[in-house]
Amino acid sequence: MRFDTVLAATDVPILRGEVAALRRPARRFARGVTAARSGSSQPRQFQLVVDESDESWTFDRQGDRHRDRYADGVLHSVDGPVEVSFARSGTVAPAVRMLTPELLPMWGSPASFAPVLVQRLRGHWLLVTCEHEHDPADRMTAVIDERDGVVRRWYGTSEVVVLTEVRVMADDEPEPSRPRFSRLSTWPALAY
Repeated sequence: MRFDTVLAATDVPILRGEVAALRRPARRFARGVTAARSGSSQPRQFQLVVDESDESWTFDRQGDRHRDRYADGVLHSVDGPVEVSFARSGTVAPAVRMLTPELLPMWGSPASFAPVLVQRLRGHWLLVTCEHEHDPADRMTAVIDERDGVVRRWYGTSEVVVLTEVRVMADDEPEPSRPRFSRLSTWPALAY
């Protein structure tokens, strides 16, 4: 991985492969918080399970009565079932893609954003800065934990998503039930 150097478009596929190689496919449980970048809404908590080998996931968000889920090539959301690929299924729940970062919309066309800089933050954290192809001032960032290849913080175009808990689930561990979220007292502290 090239650090502290402005990346060219030809570097993006290599970086994407290096990021994907950090992670071993697994069934992962995660919890976190999301909020609008504008600060116009209250933060909302979420819980998700992503099984890469099975290409399935479930996503529960605080305040939603339904559970978004994806299995057997079908996305089940509040809009009803629709056939879609695993790679595209995370559009309804960006946090799902944080557990599979090579699927985030930051690797160039058609997303219009591409990495321009990778920096190491205190040991095992990688800060990836992406800019829009038509406006270099329009940026998104991702903070990747180099130990497991999972994005822990995603500053997208419209929202900020922070994973507060991530763990690999045992193969025989049952699917967690719909969570009851406790009141969020503070925004998760930076822990780099």
